[in-house]
Amino acid sequence: MPDLAQAALLAFDIDGTLTDATTWWGGPELGWLQRYSVRDGEALLRIKKRIPTVPLSRNKTQAARVRMEGLGMDTRWVGTSDKIASLKEICEAFGVRPDEVCHIGDGPDDAEVFEAVGYGVAVADAHPIAIDAAAIVLDSPGGARAIEELDLRMGGPR
Repeated sequence: MPDLAQAALLAFDIDGTLTDATTWWGGPELGWLQRYSVRDGEALLRIKKRIPTVPLSRNKTQAARVRMEGLGMDTRWVGTSDKIASLKEICEAFGVRPDEVCHIGDGPDDAEVFEAVGYGVAVADAHPIAIDAAAIVLDSPGGARAIEELDLRMGGPR
């Protein structure tokens, strides 16, 4: 099993990873809404103190962007249409190689990223294609403190 503490950067999906993949329509003023775990947010902030931590997500909602901005995350790769091209940009921006990157996600598009990075991590309820491609499958499903579990597996506070 890969040693997650050796990762030099964390890239993470939003829908189905930080959320349980459920959305609600809040009306034209609010748009689509999502529920996020405060404890996952705290875990992201702890990880961010150790290594660069960036969202890599196709999510184009205002809810996702505002949540990421609230956590002080770099939002250049929120709403991307091509995760592999964005991964290359992230590696260049932060001076890391793909094999030094840990990516956590849940979907078939994340499976492609798992194959390109050194540490592919799927949440417990990920799509079967993502689970098959992941080096590590967490015990926690998306939106249920999966990032907190990842933080612990990366050597975070116990």
